[in-house]
Amino acid sequence: MNDATLREALVKQLQRNGAIQTEPVAAALRRVPRHRFVPGMSLNQAYADHAVAVKTIGDDVVSSISQPGMIAQMLELLAPLPSDNVLEVGTGTGYNAALLAELVGPTGTVTTLELDEELAGRARATLSELGYTNVTVVAADGSSYPLEPRRYNGITVTARSDDIAKSWWETLRDDGRIVVPLRLESAGEYAVGFERSEIGLRGLGAHPCAFIAIRGAAGASTEGDVFYRDPADRNAKVCLRRISGVIAVRREDATAELLDRADVVIARPVTVFAVTFA
Repeated sequence: MNDATLREALVKQLQRNGAIQTEPVAAALRRVPRHRFVPGMSLNQAYADHAVAVKTIGDDVVSSISQPGMIAQMLELLAPLPSDNVLEVGTGTGYNAALLAELVGPTGTVTTLELDEELAGRARATLSELGYTNVTVVAADGSSYPLEPRRYNGITVTARSDDIAKSWWETLRDDGRIVVPLRLESAGEYAVGFERSEIGLRGLGAHPCAFIAIRGAAGASTEGDVFYRDPADRNAKVCLRRISGVIAVRREDATAELLDRADVVIARPVTVFAVTFA
């Protein structure tokens, strides 16, 4: 089978299992040639619904191209619109940046930050070859790179984090969305979608996931903790699989009463989020 046929088969598979919910996300996956971002692999491997390691240091995988199903779920949470300005933290191969470029269209922009200069260079070359002129690849630490305040309609993070970096929060526009894989102690790892509202961040949904840990400034801190409290039993742990929605507010915006009744408090050196479950 050729690559177009395999892309169509992948889209249909992801629609059947619920990873793809909307036509814009389906259309983006149909148009982007995933095999161009994983040279050396067979077409069948490139369009299989699994992650692929793209760079290792010793025995450690430091970069991968994510599972298409997981990418689709995160794109559905982010829901970029035509003409949006989107920030991606963790370029990797550039495949997700290409999908974002398709979703925001020629009048939108995608800025993607990659800590590894080699990976950034390869992604930049592939995106250029495919004609994605609305994507800017920057070789920089995605959690400390200076960003313009209230610049982006959407932010997606493609590495596991313990927190939402201050720079991400500050560059997100009102009503903007951020999707980030968060490590939640005793509950596992979830790609959580948030929307910026007048109270802080409002939860949009969460999907179990498995991402490589973020590197750079965001991955350097070991201070702080993540605490989980069940409203019915303050000593019990909470699993996100049972949660229909979340509301999160920054500590400086939260009342003492809200912090006291929060089901989850994400406490890190930079920010503290109180999270309650609807």
